[in-house]
Amino acid sequence: MCLGNSTNVNVIFEHDFWSMKNEKKCPSCGQWTSWNKQLDDTCLHCGTLLQPLAVKESADRELREKVEVENDFFRIKEHDSIVMKAVRKSAWVAHVIYAAIVWFFLVTFASTPG
Repeated sequence: MCLGNSTNVNVIFEHDFWSMKNEKKCPSCGQWTSWNKQLDDTCLHCGTLLQPLAVKESADRELREKVEVENDFFRIKEHDSIVMKAVRKSAWVAHVIYAAIVWFFLVTFASTPG
């Protein structure tokens, strides 16, 4: 079944699809405002953030990642002495060897029938 010129139909659908606007309801004033799906988007009516919880979670995540990097024992830090660098590298190598042995036994026992 032919619908005529298929390029015109595709252009109409493509135009309708891409012309849709992104809007979000402001949690503060309740008005609909344009939204670019960015964390720092603000309401056009009252100026408050459209995603205050997401902004807070993003800041918390960055802080958590920074603390994890600082507290990582295997990460060699700039101010470490040569002895501490050797200890950290040796501990990392021992950890990798231990993980490889555990992985080998898990795969061996998991793959045996019965």
